[in-house]
Amino acid sequence: MLALHRHSAIETVYARVLRQNLQQFTICSTQSDAGNTSLALAVATRAAKAGKRVLLIELNTGKPQLANWLSLTTNEWLPLTGHWEHAAQETDVPGLMVLNCPVQSSHCVEFRDLETLKLFFNSCLNLFDMVICECAPVLTEKSQLQHDNHLPVDIICSASKATLLNIVTGRTTESQVDEARETLKNSGAILAGIIMNDRFAPSLQQELVRETYRFEKRLPKLMQYLRKRFSQMTLLNQEL
Repeated sequence: MLALHRHSAIETVYARVLRQNLQQFTICSTQSDAGNTSLALAVATRAAKAGKRVLLIELNTGKPQLANWLSLTTNEWLPLTGHWEHAAQETDVPGLMVLNCPVQSSHCVEFRDLETLKLFFNSCLNLFDMVICECAPVLTEKSQLQHDNHLPVDIICSASKATLLNIVTGRTTESQVDEARETLKNSGAILAGIIMNDRFAPSLQQELVRETYRFEKRLPKLMQYLRKRFSQMTLLNQEL
């Protein structure tokens, strides 16, 4: 998982974070399975590799993954009264600490109060150079909203200094983006940028190979030759 921080796309996101001087921000998406946790972990790792003290906070009760990925203990904590400083855990990356998603204490009102979360993020910044929060999708399904431990994304984003919206190329619709932006705007959240996530988008090489099958019946030998050539071309195999 941590190798993702070397990807050129993560370098672009991190450079944008630095240009905008984002010291505390939340990464959210329009829908589930958008790679939020991977993205947040990669950016946090990149910052830590640059010598920053980084705290990565997981507030996605619907799909918590960091404890499993990083072999961490599932600690319980609260933003103000739950001694979060003692719940934060070190990782294999020097300078990177993680507050994994609480299970039992996530139903507490502290996670749902705007001013409390603002104070919490400010207290985090007193100890770290960069604080990154990863939360559930903005357009959470109604069935999940009914769960007692669901944490309100709009309040989390509003309490943050800035929000980055992660959308999936080819899967996130324009209407979903508009709805998510409107939700964030109405909550008072500051949308600092939109990340185009190409994790499911086909590469140029894949598109060219796919096109060869259109002419497979008429020119089978030529198409077979072209597919072999495409697979050997260094430029087409580069990740953009």
